[in-house]
Amino acid sequence: MEIVGHRGASEDAPENTLESLMLAWEQGAYAAECDIIRTRDGKLVLMHDDSTKRTALNGVDLVVEQADWKELKEIDVGSWKGEKWRGVRIPLLKDVLRAITDGKHLYIEIKTGDTNLGADMQLIGDLDKLIEKENISPEKITFICFDHAFLNKLKKILPHYKAYYLTTFEPFPGKWPDVRNEQELEMYIHEAVKNGINGLDMENSSVITKEWVEKIHYSGLKVAIWSYGKDDTIENARRYCDIGIDFLTTNMPARILRALEPSGL
Repeated sequence: MEIVGHRGASEDAPENTLESLMLAWEQGAYAAECDIIRTRDGKLVLMHDDSTKRTALNGVDLVVEQADWKELKEIDVGSWKGEKWRGVRIPLLKDVLRAITDGKHLYIEIKTGDTNLGADMQLIGDLDKLIEKENISPEKITFICFDHAFLNKLKKILPHYKAYYLTTFEPFPGKWPDVRNEQELEMYIHEAVKNGINGLDMENSSVITKEWVEKIHYSGLKVAIWSYGKDDTIENARRYCDIGIDFLTTNMPARILRALEPSGL
């Protein structure tokens, strides 16, 4: 089981910053995960929320899709995590791609917005051009998104790059698909295989069993699990390791990796 740092090493560093992603890799994570949004002037930047308010110094509140890069690049998004991170800025995706070292990997989540209305289809062309310009190999990145129609189209443009359907356990309105039982699981397995998708990236849940993992693997897909808050635990990590998932996304890659060492089991 490989470990993926959720928004980087977000327990230890300010999320969705180059500093956080690089720390996750330094801590031994196979991959770091980030969220991207397209700015008004067509830049791809790292940000989870629609607005900068939660992570910006002094609560600067800019809606990312309605702001230009020249405004966003001045915002301090590190201080909220501690004085040592003061002055850390929002990164461009192109700078993150350039920072991926050999043997490391980046999960890129294309956001569907706080209202879950769907991903911005303009990003397909943007990502295609950026990857070609930066000459990023397929071994270095995986795309994930709750908007499966977006991923299906992206996969046609970039067929050699991995893409995983994101799913939730709790149902939400809009584009977020949920997997709560075997019937729903089989539906998304079928859709993934039909569209050339490489795996399912599912929200942590007790319904996910070894039998589910084997069923997904039998179809030729990979299994990734994401969790957050009270569910992001060493106990869950051990369980998922035992049932054979391929990737676990966590806020605390260093702690999980230490716990999964032979001496920690």
